[in-house]
Amino acid sequence: MTAVPRSDESGLAPRTWLIWSLAAMTVALSTANPVYRGLVALAALDVLLTWLRPERRLKPLAMALLFAAGFAALVNVLASHAGVHVLAHLPADWPVVGGNFTAETLAYGGAVGLGLVAALLAVAPLSLVLEPHDVVDAVPGPLDRTGIALATSLNLISGFGRTFNAVRDAQRMRGWRPRGIRSWNEVLVPVVLTSIEDSVLLAEAMEARGFGGGRRTSYAAPGWSRWDFAVVAVSLAAAALFVSLRLAGAGIDWYPYPALSVPPLNPIPVAACLALALPALARSRGAGVGL
Repeated sequence: MTAVPRSDESGLAPRTWLIWSLAAMTVALSTANPVYRGLVALAALDVLLTWLRPERRLKPLAMALLFAAGFAALVNVLASHAGVHVLAHLPADWPVVGGNFTAETLAYGGAVGLGLVAALLAVAPLSLVLEPHDVVDAVPGPLDRTGIALATSLNLISGFGRTFNAVRDAQRMRGWRPRGIRSWNEVLVPVVLTSIEDSVLLAEAMEARGFGGGRRTSYAAPGWSRWDFAVVAVSLAAAALFVSLRLAGAGIDWYPYPALSVPPLNPIPVAACLALALPALARSRGAGVGL
């Protein structure tokens, strides 16, 4: 197998991004404390905005974040009726949603939604900062095919969005206007058919290039800089801290029941969450200027 040198060896290594994303997601999901989750979300957003490529757009991600947070909060409010501060009431004989709507359920639903937001922001750089082939490079050697499937999926997702916009604009030029759920079939059916056709063309192209036929020519693995080692060390330390605190039963969670209370804070977990913003500092100090 021939190793071809990369022409763009700048910035953090792809595997550094993978480790950072997994560590940040671990921190966000290992605690129910909204303060820690909020700090992880802010750190991840800072990193994403610092390294975002000019051609990438944040609107789809923003819509996904709003939907995830709102849906989590809504489900918790409708399905849980604990708490003492009642905001509204529905008849108790109504299935699932019947009972009190309380400030405690709304607060806890918001904390759950914030965890989803932090986790999504943690993995966002894998698609908004890295190129698909970088995602393949980030995956360990034995999981090459998994990385290729992941990179292909990311490409198909973005392609699905472009196809949807193109078909919708074309239908509008022909006089189509949304008139309810059924009217969207005139857009969704062409989008699905086009996506299937694109998938078939991609499969044929991969087969023509010998995919699955043995080891092929590949890019040489980019070297690690001191920033890569620093980001990996800090990220793994933060994840290990929260996992250890979780296993030890330390107070890193927050539950607003039966009455709202201020989330407990510890300076060490707070520092660990803030340390996840290190990749942003790496960019500002010159790592990846040519990215």
